[in-house]
Amino acid sequence: MWRRVTLAMRIFLSVVLALFVSLTGGLAHAQTAALRAAPAPAERAYVIGTVGDSLGDGLWEGLYRSLFQDKRFIVLRGSRRSVGFADSDLTHQIDALASKGRVDALVVMVGANDDGRSFFVNGRANALFGTDRWKEQYKARVAAFMAHAGRLSTPLVWLLLPAMRTGEMNRAASLINALVVEAAAEHPHVALVPTYTLTSDAKGIYVTHFKDLRGRLRLMRLPDGLHFTEPGYSVLAHQALAKLVEVSPSFRAIAPANAAMQTN
Repeated sequence: MWRRVTLAMRIFLSVVLALFVSLTGGLAHAQTAALRAAPAPAERAYVIGTVGDSLGDGLWEGLYRSLFQDKRFIVLRGSRRSVGFADSDLTHQIDALASKGRVDALVVMVGANDDGRSFFVNGRANALFGTDRWKEQYKARVAAFMAHAGRLSTPLVWLLLPAMRTGEMNRAASLINALVVEAAAEHPHVALVPTYTLTSDAKGIYVTHFKDLRGRLRLMRLPDGLHFTEPGYSVLAHQALAKLVEVSPSFRAIAPANAAMQTN
């Protein structure tokens, strides 16, 4: 009788042990398969920060629309409206972006608010617009901005001012562009992007319509003769991204083949 009970117990324990091994083995196999199937951690996104004035703000919008669906990129807004180098050297915009973490590239468009604006100290004019003293001070602020950006060890893509509607506006923009070009000659991390030819006709005259990223002729400028429409800012964003492909190996490695995020 005792032998029959012992034999039955042994058979029962063997069955339980076999089931346990089968279950735990299956779980281990499932866990291993799950680990193998799990996606690898995503690489850190490439961060582009925009700085500047209302033109820079529009450029931020163009870059954001171009890249927001691509998780490999983050576009940070550091640009602000109604600012300019006649007020300050704008280095605080760079600092504000850097405080959020690593920035891989800076893109700037600025100068819309500096047309005709003199430098003031304690409410009194210190340098009248367009004078030699004004040029000296303006270039110094631009150079300080470029040097400050250089501390991040990232490329700085600078879009020069476009063609303007009136002759007076064009003369001011040309003066500002010339000072930016002079300052950039001393800062190799600064890559300039001319926009005058893009925004004028064959005779160099301001135009309101030019081709969008799909080759369609569209309204690109606002009635103020300074700012751009949405498709216009998308074209400017394309110009900035193309320059980034040229000067940044890390951006070039992950950018779309045409660097053109087709929009609008």
